[in-house]
Amino acid sequence: MECRPLLAPAAASLLLMAGAHARAEDNRAPHVLHVAGGDFPALVMVVPDDHASHALDAAPGCERIRARRLDELAPGWRQHVVRVELDCDDAMADDESEALTAVNARAQLHPERVRLAGQPVTEVRLMDSQRWGDHQYVLATPYVTAAPALRRFVEDTCREQAIAREAVDMACTMLKADDGLYLPAGDTGGIWIHADPDDATRTLYVEAWAD
Repeated sequence: MECRPLLAPAAASLLLMAGAHARAEDNRAPHVLHVAGGDFPALVMVVPDDHASHALDAAPGCERIRARRLDELAPGWRQHVVRVELDCDDAMADDESEALTAVNARAQLHPERVRLAGQPVTEVRLMDSQRWGDHQYVLATPYVTAAPALRRFVEDTCREQAIAREAVDMACTMLKADDGLYLPAGDTGGIWIHADPDDATRTLYVEAWAD
């Protein structure tokens, strides 16, 4: 009877170590993603249309817009998102001068995977059209708790940018609004912090603009 050599002890040890390392990799908790505002993930994509009859500079209609699959998200976001939902509406502008495509995309996040200013982010909301944009991080913390941390973060970030740009006249103090705090950014938009009107246990960090 032929006797086959046993696996060398060193090789067997390496295999055991490799198996243990693989199990550790599988069981390791995903890293926490720290967002900074202005770094919202892309949640929708435009489906190519080689036979489109619209002008080259026209915005695509809802028939060409869809939510991204998880594997189509940016690599830093894929393991943090549970699902992406999308609502899209083709409508006319108020003055009926042009067609508008209003997109409302939402990403539900795994708990405790994403943080802004140390506060847990539970959802991303991106609302856009040709005339306005409203991007939100939804924090799973009441306004009274989240607002001081967010305010410090926003003002400190603003001051750092002012120093980098040598913009000595750049205003970086958030103003009190009716329902929260506001930092203007140019003539058309800014940053808002306020309680979620639909859920008092949550706080909204908002970057918005409008024509």
